[in-house]
Amino acid sequence: MDKIEARKNLDILKANRKRLEEYNHLFSSYAFKQECQIALRKVCEQIGNIEVKLNGRHSAR
Repeated sequence: MDKIEARKNLDILKANRKRLEEYNHLFSSYAFKQECQIALRKVCEQIGNIEVKLNGRHSAR
C-alpha cells in the first residue's frame, strides 16, 4: 500500500469512527448498539495499524 492510498484510507476510517462515536442510540436495540461497538473497535484497530505503518514503526503496540 503506498502512502497516498494509506492516507486516503486513514481519512475515510477517521470519518467512519467519528460517525460511529456520534451516533445517537436513543431508540436503538441492544444488538445494534453492540454491533456499533464492534465496528468501532475494528475501525480504531485499522486506524492504529495504518498509523504505525505510516510512521515507520514495525513493532506492535
